[in-house]
Amino acid sequence: MKILAFDTSTDACSVALQVGDERLIDHAVVPRQHAQRLLPTVRRLMAEAELSPGQLDALVYGRGPGSFTGVRIAVSAAQGYAWAADIGTVGVSTLAAIAQGCLREHGDADVLAMLDARMGELYLGRYRRDSAGVMELHRSERVVTPALAGLDDLPAGAVLAGSGAVALGPVDPGRRILRIGQLPHAQDLLDLAQPAVRDGRLQDPAAAQPSYLRDKVALTEAERAAPGRTPG
Repeated sequence: MKILAFDTSTDACSVALQVGDERLIDHAVVPRQHAQRLLPTVRRLMAEAELSPGQLDALVYGRGPGSFTGVRIAVSAAQGYAWAADIGTVGVSTLAAIAQGCLREHGDADVLAMLDARMGELYLGRYRRDSAGVMELHRSERVVTPALAGLDDLPAGAVLAGSGAVALGPVDPGRRILRIGQLPHAQDLLDLAQPAVRDGRLQDPAAAQPSYLRDKVALTEAERAAPGRTPG
């Protein structure tokens, strides 16, 4: 199986290429350099593997949520590259990739993945490890204020991962584990997409879509002054 995966929805520009059991990976934290870096990195890894685009079985992309610009870069690149190569695509949640990274790196089985959504809000999703060793969404992904993050519903030892955890303020280390620096990694996209690729559940490139979770990037004055909103 030959699969290309990439994510640019956060400060990380992450690319992974799987060829059989081997993976080639380029993961770099390069804020605002994704557009310049993504496709050259893809070409380099493909050349190292001596593959042409048409030899790929699927392309996996990080669909968001995250930076609006970063999400658009990944989705646009996925559409163009997959269309030219005549291959199907799989979109994977950025939050799921963060949770899967926590499982891979630390063995975390219960993760509240969150990203700073600006405007005093968080992108949020809770994930638990399933029997196949893949992080599965426990509740729908959503946009919330920190006060509505649902920390009281979490068991002791639950992990809070991603940049959004900063907005929660002090957290009792005896009850919660913080992984604030956890970013989505392309090799975790590969793991999350394996069932869809294996079962042939691929999207036509034209159907590749971003997941913004909301459709606005700024609040009005009245919205910023609404009771209960954390200033953003």
